[in-house]
Amino acid sequence: MLGTQAQVPAGDIAGIKADTALIKAETEKIDNATSDGLSGVDGSLSYSLKEAERHIHNRARWWGKVGGADETNAIAAGVDNPFVAVSGANAYGAAIPICGASDSPVPTGSGDTKFDFHKLLVTDLDSDTTPWMIRIIWGTGTSAAAITAEQCSEVMVMTNAVPGNRAGGSPVEIIMPRVAVGSKIWAQVWNDTNLAEASFFWGCHGYAG
Repeated sequence: MLGTQAQVPAGDIAGIKADTALIKAETEKIDNATSDGLSGVDGSLSYSLKEAERHIHNRARWWGKVGGADETNAIAAGVDNPFVAVSGANAYGAAIPICGASDSPVPTGSGDTKFDFHKLLVTDLDSDTTPWMIRIIWGTGTSAAAITAEQCSEVMVMTNAVPGNRAGGSPVEIIMPRVAVGSKIWAQVWNDTNLAEASFFWGCHGYAG
């Protein structure tokens, strides 16, 4: 009959409402949902953008080695005591602790619960003419277990062999995931020469989540 509005079956109405609610929930992940938005969990567009922005505009901290560094406490502020890792013979040498389980590398009072090792400043290399590979390892157990789980990232450095500028003089970028404060970090170095030493400091910044 003309002028009569078609009736939508109740089942279809329920389906439309469910679809609408789903669309709304997924759309709010872009910005509005507290559980998945800017202040929520990893995975939403806005959260990822915010964390990327924090990587650029944040507070960085740099660390050297504390005396008697171990897997509990390894870091200390200052420029007079770099970490020193020793290579194997065309292989990685022993992993050394560079952040302990009781260390807090993030700014005091920041509320940050995670951090990433994002820069490395090499200050001295025994070998002036061969490339070096540096491996950064993270985990909560042993360094060996973390390496097996591929919880590690590598970077290569090489001196320009100019006196007074043995390691290039500029920090290099490290790529790794955010890890929880309380995670342990280790480093290994690889060079053609057995027992060659690499000295370095490392920098990080924190994340709220």
